[in-house]
Amino acid sequence: MLIIGEKINGTLKGIAAAINQRDAEAITAAVRKQDQAGADVIDVNAGTGKTQAAAEIEDMKWLVEVVQQATAKPLAIDSENSEVIAAGLQLVKGPTPWINSASAAPARLESMLALARSTGGPVIALCMDEKGIPTSMEGRLRAAERIYQAAREKGINPECLYFDPLVMPICANDKAGVMNLELISSIKTRFPGARTVVGLSNISFGLPQREVINHTFLILCLQAGLDAAIMDPTRINTLMSLRASDAILGRDRICRRYMQTYRAISSEKK
Repeated sequence: MLIIGEKINGTLKGIAAAINQRDAEAITAAVRKQDQAGADVIDVNAGTGKTQAAAEIEDMKWLVEVVQQATAKPLAIDSENSEVIAAGLQLVKGPTPWINSASAAPARLESMLALARSTGGPVIALCMDEKGIPTSMEGRLRAAERIYQAAREKGINPECLYFDPLVMPICANDKAGVMNLELISSIKTRFPGARTVVGLSNISFGLPQREVINHTFLILCLQAGLDAAIMDPTRINTLMSLRASDAILGRDRICRRYMQTYRAISSEKK
């Protein structure tokens, strides 16, 4: 399973401060920490939730330049605004970048898929539409259907689509976890070739011992067919649970990644 490192995000206080102060050292340290912990992709989000589009574009440009100097891993350029993503994509010099994120809202879908077609890389697609996040499983699948069909019409390989069923906190809805597990399985069945991704930590928001909930949910998601997770790879217990689950499910040939991760963690402790 792919790990998308979640920590370069302008909604986090430390990262927001580093962006505002143009503190390249702080960003570099956060990137390298995720890279060394085993992230396959580094998510790059310059938005704070209050940022104006013009400011977010400039912040994204600066952030992409700094991040790609700190890692050789692919970047996931993350914004609700396609102009922000386009600005970030223009500066990427390394591996084919990801786009995060499309939705079924017509204007957003059109612009995001156009960018995805130009890069030929993966695109994270949220199971939501112009009205927001559907409360029902069928509503989210209808949004996924619109995205899937639009992508096919534009000649985008279904294997480039990573559908995010949108994890909600179980403290607010005790059926949220079960619905996401069912959505992961249903997406894989209904949309041939498509893949799935979750924002892992959302499931435990508002609860104590969040890491226990996160890595338990991750194990269940893997069994349901999850392909990627946006998560913090520096959380050792969650990371080792992931590696163990992949090995048990036959997704880690002769336990290579499990042993690599174990050795890396052991060497850091010495």
